[in-house]
Amino acid sequence: MIRNFRDLEVYQEGFQLQLEIEALLRTLPREEKFLLCDQMRRAARAIPSLIAEGWAKRETVKDFRRFLRDSQAEANEMINHLLLAKHKGYIRKRGYADELIERYEKLAKRITNLKNNWQNFKD
Repeated sequence: MIRNFRDLEVYQEGFQLQLEIEALLRTLPREEKFLLCDQMRRAARAIPSLIAEGWAKRETVKDFRRFLRDSQAEANEMINHLLLAKHKGYIRKRGYADELIERYEKLAKRITNLKNNWQNFKD
């Protein structure tokens, strides 16, 4: 049973990815501190935050779906940022960029599924 936003698997995965991105950002070059790092930090934090905020404002199915759509867009933005960081050689751990990209792709799909099927889960 889903009692609060923390029970949603998309929130849990988004939060876990946020923690991993925060750790990754400490390894990126200083020259990216105010560019790529800030954009990645904002997008990573936005995903679970939008899910939590949408849960609080879910008076209608349409309300929650809008927040889920926005969190999906942030997940797609993270994929773009990770592709850029990989292309520039900023992510040194072999295969880690691809792993994160794959996890964000799966998260975006799961958010889409939740968004499309929310009326079935509505309390």
